[in-house]
Amino acid sequence: MSAQHEQARPAATVRTTRAPGEVHVLRRDLGDFGSPAPRPVRHRAVMRVAGPLLRRYSCTMCVETADPVLALTYDDGPDPAHTPGLLDLLADRGVRATFFVLADAAVVHPGLVRRIVADGHELALHGADHTRLSTLPDATAVAVVADARKRVEDVAGVPVTLFRPPYGAHTPGTLRAWTAGGLDVVIWSGWAEDWYDDTAEAVTARARRSVHPGGILLLHDTRADPEALGPGEEMPRFDRAAVSAGLIDPLTAEGWTFDTVGGLLARYPRVRTVIRELMS
Repeated sequence: MSAQHEQARPAATVRTTRAPGEVHVLRRDLGDFGSPAPRPVRHRAVMRVAGPLLRRYSCTMCVETADPVLALTYDDGPDPAHTPGLLDLLADRGVRATFFVLADAAVVHPGLVRRIVADGHELALHGADHTRLSTLPDATAVAVVADARKRVEDVAGVPVTLFRPPYGAHTPGTLRAWTAGGLDVVIWSGWAEDWYDDTAEAVTARARRSVHPGGILLLHDTRADPEALGPGEEMPRFDRAAVSAGLIDPLTAEGWTFDTVGGLLARYPRVRTVIRELMS
């Protein structure tokens, strides 16, 4: 960690403008995470009535726009083996991203958390560790997240308002409680399945297939649940910065731009849906 990063004053990247509305959609109209349905998202008349009634059970998945803009998000860090390289790459390309950090890792690597903030990225919460919160009693899950949020804010010196639960897992009760506590629960609209070991090129190709205007792309600093590896699976060994470079460079050449999740939500209507497969 360079002296300039250690000494830089953390700068908050919290949204200060009101989000310009929201759109409620059916889950199936968003498509699969690996190959999202064509945009624009289908507007169904029934959702104009049902959507607001379902709001307490719905999460933000992406934003509605035809602009070629994308939010890169990184879960499970900070990690000293990969986060510095990602931050170097993003700084070199002039791209700001959103980092959903784990409190346990943030406390162990406070310098990386402060560098994320100092480099102008958006700091968000991913929980205390990678426990699937839907396996806990709702009250326990809510308390765990509240404590994790405080620990991350204490390390970073900035408020944290965005939250993505591990595995995206939530219950109606925890979702309502997190929202009431001031957390904005954001899932994703595309992924690279970068929790599997593979070549950087293959991971990049999966990420590219899931990109769409206004998308929120799920990537990772590391894999924080090695205990969940299946038979014959290994921890990913590919270069995560190389994956991001392989995505950013061609997209930039094609005219795409990148923003934080908060930046997208401040500029465009958010797309919300009830995502039953994550309520487990």
